[in-house]
Amino acid sequence: MPGLRAHFRRWFRPPRKFRLTREGKWFIGATLVLGFAAVNGGINLLFLIFGMLLCLLIANGVLSEASLRRLEVRRQLPYAMHAGSPFLMGIAVRNRKARIPTFSLEVEDLAADNKPVDRRCFFLKIPAHRRQETSYRRTLPRRGIHRLTGLRLSTRFPFGLLRRSIDVESPAELLVYPALVPICDLTLRTGLAQLGEERHAARSRSGDFHGLRESRPGDDPRDIHWRTSARRGRAFVREFEEESGRTVVVVLQTHAGSDGDGKDNQAFEAAVSYAASLALVLLRQGFRVGLSAGANFVAPESGTAQTGQILRCLAIVEMSSEEPASESLSRAWQGATRLTVTPAPVKPRIEVNAATAARSIA
Repeated sequence: MPGLRAHFRRWFRPPRKFRLTREGKWFIGATLVLGFAAVNGGINLLFLIFGMLLCLLIANGVLSEASLRRLEVRRQLPYAMHAGSPFLMGIAVRNRKARIPTFSLEVEDLAADNKPVDRRCFFLKIPAHRRQETSYRRTLPRRGIHRLTGLRLSTRFPFGLLRRSIDVESPAELLVYPALVPICDLTLRTGLAQLGEERHAARSRSGDFHGLRESRPGDDPRDIHWRTSARRGRAFVREFEEESGRTVVVVLQTHAGSDGDGKDNQAFEAAVSYAASLALVLLRQGFRVGLSAGANFVAPESGTAQTGQILRCLAIVEMSSEEPASESLSRAWQGATRLTVTPAPVKPRIEVNAATAARSIA
């Protein structure tokens, strides 16, 4: 019974979809008028022309069906996507037919509501056993997760009388990072002038080499200098200089106001974009950058991997009705300079909190 039910479902809901084009409607209308005239007048020439037009309709259906058969399509997601910035979505199609090429193929992505997006790819000809790639440009207006359900393959080959299409299931999630905004140099010079000034010797594996000392209980065995230890007969370890002023934590205030209206949402989105841009600028300048956004925490680190972690966290952050506990944050990142980004109606407000000073930047 389940197999019979599935058979009838495929029969009444075929995988192929048809839609007559404007040219196809005129063609079918002219064919019907000519057929009525042939039957009414009994003229053999009109019967001959009517039969030729019907053959064209049948040929259009057969060739379009052959063009859509045995196609393998894949979506190539971009490396990074920012809200408001155009990106390229790659589409690759392989023709697995033995001899028949595919002509005039259109591929478009389907959104969560099974509706096509506003951009599409076009392939003029895909020979048999060949694979072709192309891309289309798209811009997403907001950050967050955008879901795609599948791909729609369609063609008007050969005469453009009807549009035959088929939907292919290919779910995907697009994580769109916050929009990037320019960070003026004046803000960096005013608010970050105190960073990078102090150095002190500590057990750190990321700073510059400071010297050697005798090993003490609790030292990391990886820091042992084996050549000096073998020469002197006792263990010596390497010391490094840790740049305490080069560690920054970007704190994004996610507490929603009392109104929670559209203006608050716009101010919060502007603050998220400013926090992402500020973190990227600091990472490019060699700082160890961390992030606190509501209940989300990213430990301070440097490098390209840290950039992706911070952007992914900011892509899904939302406004919260509860304020985060600042005491636990202070204990977790004690000694790091904190840059607090607070949403404001006109421009996000930046506050620099260090161990020795605190100031506000408009």
